[in-house]
Amino acid sequence: MSVSGTHLLRHQLLTQRQIRCMEKLPDDHTLVSARNGAPIVRGPDGQLLRVQPDGRLAATISVERVQSYLHVHG
Repeated sequence: MSVSGTHLLRHQLLTQRQIRCMEKLPDDHTLVSARNGAPIVRGPDGQLLRVQPDGRLAATISVERVQSYLHVHG
């Protein structure tokens, strides 16, 4: 796994299973985020995967950035 995003985990507590899972990921996986104690990695095909506390990978949904209707000026 690419270590370019490891600074994202600086203040996150990970389980031993999450750590082992991330250590075993191929180099074509990149850490992109961490949310609620779950690292989010991007696979080579662009799919986002969440590393669950039990160390298993789970597909996540991609959320597009949208502008809030409160900030739209017409």
